[in-house]
Amino acid sequence: MTPTITHARTDARRASILEAARRLLIRRGYQNFVLDDLAREAGVAKGTLFLYFKTKDELISATFGDLIDQLAVQLDGLKDSGLAGEKLLEETVHVILAHLDRNSDFMSQFSAGRFPGCGDKSCGKLMEKMGENVSRLSGLLKAAQTKESRFDHSGPSAVSLFGLCRSALLYKKLTGSEGAVENRARWVLERFLYGACGRKR
Repeated sequence: MTPTITHARTDARRASILEAARRLLIRRGYQNFVLDDLAREAGVAKGTLFLYFKTKDELISATFGDLIDQLAVQLDGLKDSGLAGEKLLEETVHVILAHLDRNSDFMSQFSAGRFPGCGDKSCGKLMEKMGENVSRLSGLLKAAQTKESRFDHSGPSAVSLFGLCRSALLYKKLTGSEGAVENRARWVLERFLYGACGRKR
């Protein structure tokens, strides 16, 4: 067996365990999260879990970290996409909204900076990773500027854009609306570019 195949299988097994952990956390919450149940959910022996994660804290923080890494990969893909201007901004909003839709059950934890089942050190590392995504988003905002559309592309603006995407998700949940991502993306873009009125002055 070649090292490449071994690494691919190891990565796939780790990803499978993290996905099983996510499903179990959604169903039961951290308080009722038991490693024996996770092993059954993932279809592995309990001892296998410890080949990948030394502690329960490490496993839970890796579950959150995986969501941050997924968004990082997508944001990096946008950077290399060749898109520019408002088209890049629009696609960035689509990517964030889709990520929030898929992971809404976990994303609410990030604003608090505390993650259930994670110690201070793990929480700090997760927030650092999220900060790296804010830097990625700032870079995309810089690349999305045009002569006609110039805006601040600093960290606070990147966080504001992310916050508007989360607001669109919250509105969707509050109203039970299942509107298309395109409609929510338009709402986010208008507020980000033109303020609360959502239109050019």
